Amino acid sequence: MLYLLLIPLAFALLRLLTRKYAFSALTTVSAGAIALTNLDSPAAILIACALFVSAIGDYFMAHRFGNDKTYALGIGGFFVGHALFIVSAITRLEFSAMALVVGLLLLGLYAAFLKLHIMPKLPDALKIPAIAYTMISVAGFTLSLMTGDLRYAAAIALLLFSDTMIAEADFAGNRRADILVLPTYYLCHIMVAASAILI
Repeated sequence: MLYLLLIPLAFALLRLLTRKYAFSALTTVSAGAIALTNLDSPAAILIACALFVSAIGDYFMAHRFGNDKTYALGIGGFFVGHALFIVSAITRLEFSAMALVVGLLLLGLYAAFLKLHIMPKLPDALKIPAIAYTMISVAGFTLSLMTGDLRYAAAIALLLFSDTMIAEADFAGNRRADILVLPTYYLCHIMVAASAILI
């Protein structure tokens, strides 16, 4: 079944080469459809749902055109996607104190990053969504470390990194970070689909 991952990989490459949004949606939706082939696993079904919801968030982010409300809707879609990833992780969770410590340290680092680097340049309408989104993103990564699935944890780490690059590019003014956003985002989706197949 892993050969099916060539489909979202092809769409991702087409998106990066052509810059056409349709290929972005096709990357995420096809990854979700592939995850959904493992109907025996509740975790895999939740991963598929997370990917489908992420496609909605992606639509708003791609069509924001400087509109803070549309940006907030994109964050909202991704927030729900992260929540579904968290529920998926919980279905196969084995508590780890070390993972919890890593998560708390990461949360502290992100709090400092937001307060010192991002918040001063963030529009007021996006401050609360950014804080909530950061918290759920770090929680999702922390719980991914407790699944025992290194592929899944690496995928969620890529998602966290991609989101950080979005903040760096959009609010800190570092446009060079843009080049890292989509490749890591798509690789995350392909890797979580692979994880879903292999659960």
